[in-house]
Amino acid sequence: MSKEATTKETVIREMEGIIRSQHDLHGRIARSYDNLKKMGSTNITIGLVEARLQALDSNWAKFEAQHDKLYASFWESLTEHDYEKRNVPATVEEAYLMQKGMFLETLRKLKSKLASEAPGAAPASQPSRTTLPRIQLPEFTGKYEAWPAFRDLFHSIIGKDGATTSVEKLHYLKSCLKDEAELLVRSLPTTDENFDRAWKTLTDYYENKRLLVRSYISQFTSLQKLKGESVSDLRKLYHCVMSTAGALDSIGRPISRSEDLFVHLIVDLLDPRSRREWENAISETSEPPSYSDLQQFLDRRLHTLESLQPVKTEGASSAKAGGNSAQQTRALHAKKQENKLGRCSMCQKGHFIMFCAAYKGKTAAERKQHIESSNLCFNCLGKHKLSECASTRTCSVCDARHHTSLHDAYSGGEVAKTSHLAQKTLGKPVAVLLATARIRVRDRFGIEHTARALVDQGSESSLVSESLVQRLKLSRAPTSVAVFGVGGKRTGRARGLVALDISPRDGGPAISVSALILPRLTLYGGGVSADRATWPHLRGLELADPDFAASDPVEILLGADVFAAIFQPGLPKGRTVQAGRTKNDAGMNYLGRRRSGDLRSEIDDSAMPHH
Repeated sequence: MSKEATTKETVIREMEGIIRSQHDLHGRIARSYDNLKKMGSTNITIGLVEARLQALDSNWAKFEAQHDKLYASFWESLTEHDYEKRNVPATVEEAYLMQKGMFLETLRKLKSKLASEAPGAAPASQPSRTTLPRIQLPEFTGKYEAWPAFRDLFHSIIGKDGATTSVEKLHYLKSCLKDEAELLVRSLPTTDENFDRAWKTLTDYYENKRLLVRSYISQFTSLQKLKGESVSDLRKLYHCVMSTAGALDSIGRPISRSEDLFVHLIVDLLDPRSRREWENAISETSEPPSYSDLQQFLDRRLHTLESLQPVKTEGASSAKAGGNSAQQTRALHAKKQENKLGRCSMCQKGHFIMFCAAYKGKTAAERKQHIESSNLCFNCLGKHKLSECASTRTCSVCDARHHTSLHDAYSGGEVAKTSHLAQKTLGKPVAVLLATARIRVRDRFGIEHTARALVDQGSESSLVSESLVQRLKLSRAPTSVAVFGVGGKRTGRARGLVALDISPRDGGPAISVSALILPRLTLYGGGVSADRATWPHLRGLELADPDFAASDPVEILLGADVFAAIFQPGLPKGRTVQAGRTKNDAGMNYLGRRRSGDLRSEIDDSAMPHH
């Protein structure tokens, strides 16, 4: 082997030895803080942290020295080595800075804890003070108007702290910066000499009085002119004025240089009443008002409105009610009239006469006679004359100016009780039971509700009350079907057509029913008070309406279109309650839906008599 080859081999072995040492130092540096944590938090002391921090600095210094030697002695061979290709020095430097930052943070916490726990008085150079809550480091996102506050607070907490090194200060500074501000110093490595450079970069960029003034003035000019005497709006204006004046003064641009213009702009933002008060306050002098005068006026005005706020709220509510449309005014008048009713004139109880059971039990002629003798309104049943009635409602049957409950008395009809379903005049009152059932009906979300239904094979169509449709939130189809009762007398017009999914209360199969919507179906309310024990033929039977004598309203009428689907022949007969059959002495009866199809095709648009 030649001497030259031997020399080259020796050089390579020496270079590889140094590189192995560099990798070893890299591992020691990267594991420094983890090795400290293995000691346990209770065993970590200030001395231990400082010792390991010195060891970290020593390893880094050794790494840099060997790195310089590699570049000085083995540059040609090093360029083709993985040490250079993988940029090992940069990786080790980043690991060193991360480890040192964690060591410094731990050291700061230990010193702070020790200072807070140390007994005795404070150092003689510092005045004695109560232990205050720890101040959180501020955040700065790059808004010009927020820079002065961030600058002063950071300098007070970190900047002028002599115990904190420059590299620590830079670490804390970077942790406070967000968004645009963080981008300005992101490229600066966390080293001692870079703190001053980073702080100067931020100061040069944000210590711009021209941009600060523009930012403060823009906030002020963005305020909207006050439209009325509002405590919240005046308070917002007051605080913005104070904030703008204080911010401009803090950067050496006091408003005294343009005080007249500033005062004029503020006064121009006031509501008419406040401007009138301001002009009255300065009317005794011919000198231009100062900002101090305006500030005192705004302060007094704000306190005045705040003290009057409850009264103002009540007045505003009254004004709002008075300023509404004529329809709302009439409704308010009708409401006041209703509140004046006091007790029911029929039974002397505390409810409106329309909800009185005694009133409902009267015939239309008897109701009309009572309304007339009690000097009530024939249209809304209120305590005023018909000529003074402010209600826009009329009879829902004939649209005449009288209450719907009095319609039959004006139409020259019966003297006995009437419903949409049956009309019967008897010399002696007789209680008649109708075929009612408790069924389940689904709302638009598929949830089942219980409703009372009346089975009436004398009605061509099924009907449903407006209140039940609204309660179930069902969608309706438009229709213009008129509904007629006995004698061809029109009883109203359907408000739409709706599809109902009904099922027995015991959970049997469901059927779909097309029903016309009416405001109210019938006045039937049970009509009998009897003990089921007196009816032997009902014992042990499961009735469709176990509480058939109840007075709750019928909300669904099941007509002949679905009667065949729900009727089951063969029910027992009794002396008091008789069940209907599909076969009688005259022969077999056929009833039910003639054809099926679309909802709208099932109901003829012409008048539909039923009884």
